[in-house]
Amino acid sequence: MKVGTVIGKIWATRRLDELPKGALLEIDLLEDGGASEKILAFDPLGAGSGERVLVTQGSVAKGWFKSGNAVIDALVIGIVDEGAIEEQ
Repeated sequence: MKVGTVIGKIWATRRLDELPKGALLEIDLLEDGGASEKILAFDPLGAGSGERVLVTQGSVAKGWFKSGNAVIDALVIGIVDEGAIEEQ
């Protein structure tokens, strides 16, 4: 699990039917040593721009979908409450 900040929303004119309601978000992940990595993640929770989120990746993210054949590699699984995680 990783922590990141929502920096934008990705708009698409077409979506796969397998995806439930949600948004594709651009997230700036906090990495060890102060570096950052930008990823796209599916968000079923409704996180907004500037909010800190918990993200899971890989088979754990894919396993959340009932169909089992989703093409998602990153999933927002929580919105961080203010002050819950210290800045690095």
